[in-house]
Amino acid sequence: MAENDRHYRLERRWFCQPRRLLRAALCVIMGVSAGSVAAPLPNVAQLANPEEIFAARCVACHTLGIYAPTLQQIAKFRAEDIESILWNGEMQEWAEGLDSGQRALLARWIASLSSEKESRDPGVTACSGSQPSSSGQQWTSWAADAELTRMSPSREFTAARTARLTLKWALPLPAGVPWDGGANPVAISNGRLYTGNLNHFVYSLDPDRACAYWTFRADGAVRSNVAIEKGIIVFGDLLGNVYALDASTGQMLWRLRVEALARITGNITLHNGIAYVPVSSLAEGEGIRPDIPCCSFRGSVVALDARTGTLKWRHRTIDAPLARVGQSSIGTPRYGPSGVPVWSGIAVDDKRHNVYVTTGNQYTEPVVEESDAVVALDIATGARRWVTGLAPAEMGHKDVFFMPCDKWANPQGVAQCSPENPQGEGDRDFGAPASLVRLRNGQELVLAASKDGMLYALSPDDGKLVWQLRVGSGGEIGGIEYGFANDGERAYMPLADVNADLKAHGSFKAVDIETGKFVWQQTVGAGDCAGKPTPLCSNAFMSPPTVAGDVVFVGNIDGILRAYSRKNGKLIWSFDTYRDFTGPDGQRGHGGSLGFGGPVVVDNRVFIMSGHGQYGMNMGGNVLLAFELPAASP
Repeated sequence: MAENDRHYRLERRWFCQPRRLLRAALCVIMGVSAGSVAAPLPNVAQLANPEEIFAARCVACHTLGIYAPTLQQIAKFRAEDIESILWNGEMQEWAEGLDSGQRALLARWIASLSSEKESRDPGVTACSGSQPSSSGQQWTSWAADAELTRMSPSREFTAARTARLTLKWALPLPAGVPWDGGANPVAISNGRLYTGNLNHFVYSLDPDRACAYWTFRADGAVRSNVAIEKGIIVFGDLLGNVYALDASTGQMLWRLRVEALARITGNITLHNGIAYVPVSSLAEGEGIRPDIPCCSFRGSVVALDARTGTLKWRHRTIDAPLARVGQSSIGTPRYGPSGVPVWSGIAVDDKRHNVYVTTGNQYTEPVVEESDAVVALDIATGARRWVTGLAPAEMGHKDVFFMPCDKWANPQGVAQCSPENPQGEGDRDFGAPASLVRLRNGQELVLAASKDGMLYALSPDDGKLVWQLRVGSGGEIGGIEYGFANDGERAYMPLADVNADLKAHGSFKAVDIETGKFVWQQTVGAGDCAGKPTPLCSNAFMSPPTVAGDVVFVGNIDGILRAYSRKNGKLIWSFDTYRDFTGPDGQRGHGGSLGFGGPVVVDNRVFIMSGHGQYGMNMGGNVLLAFELPAASP
């Protein structure tokens, strides 16, 4: 746009010219040339021109549209929303030092750059006529069970019938700013479908007609699942708020911000009246500003009473006290240990009265065993039962990482990099939840799969390693990203395995759980990316799979939902969701990558959200799809 030429000139001063796209993105995020030492940011106290404020504090991140949105994308927010983000959202650290007037000026200037604004309309027609019946199967959380197996209760999916699966309806939803949809999980209960969205809305839908019984707009974008039990639904947003609504009416029962500088990026488990909530960092790149001390955030799990929102317990993922561990080369204090967020989900073991948690990497030293770990907590108190640290052996059993020190972005390191990891090798933690498995021989195991491409089987009694298997090459965007499935005999592993050049080597593998050996594996070549944007389209498997009857469903970043035979891995059915769709009331939309949420299978239907454009690294879109089996032969 011609009116933005001056801004573009400001942006270009911040560009660095490395060979790799990921490295380029991170160079821009830091606003430094590769290999340089970061300097304190300019003093903005006297700046009154919003363009100069943006150039001083914002342009370093908001240039390429990878990890952080571009100026043109954030201009689609309303001014009041941008101002709120500067005070309470992801930008609050970057806005430190700006007074209220400067923040208001900056927000109004950004918003003025686009006449297109984020929709406040949920985009779904209200249901009329009779309410749904309470019959039918249930899928009430991230999985259909609290053990997080992702095993569907449906047994109707034979190979022959699955091959004739057809699209029943498509429901385009308003795009979320700036990333379209987040491929959110779906829940089914008492004849209703529930889902959240990056457009801030939570929906209660009729699964037959794709109309809305009610909608609710959260303060922040909703990436978590919607968990439901006894007429209450619980979910979280990216501002760290947890909400409970009446499942029938959508009336808010309570809202609680679990922590400042926190966000809910993982999935909530609701079990026996208690909501178990994973807490991740709102400032995941804490320390990206060289003049702000790094780092103090610590991940946690909180247990909340589903009816009242009362805090039952909070478990911090790091036991060791926070201490000053030194200072950077420019004199900024450094603190640690920090990090270890929880951005997956939480499995429940009623027999042992445990919940199982997988953890993220730490940001600063000293090294702690809780990083990249599986942790068992007492279900009633949150007290630790055991912890098994699984940081990669090839990294010295440590994963001290945060974005400014990424080795591709800055091989020489920056001012705050940990001496434990000066070149930023790492980010191999757990984004997939653990799963409690009951084998046919009576043995029980806790399975956990990491971004490092490792599958672990642990004893649920003491956390001791029973076996381990390398299933993929792993990496920062590698291994198992968001989840896997098991049927008590085999574990089904989706591998992303995206390398430094953003080239994926994805595959889908079945592992015998008792022996820890491969049963079958499938690849999809380069993925079906003809005519689709690259490198946003790839063959990476990131979507959690779902087992149903004789098949296992899994989505791919190429936008294709596939069904494989559980027995031998043979491809039975596929559907390309990267296409235009028309909704029941003429709404137009487009599908994209299949990522975070995974397919949900109940009765004779499959539901999945298409469009996983978050962080600008995959194909966006925002369409909820429903597929249906043909009638069974008499």
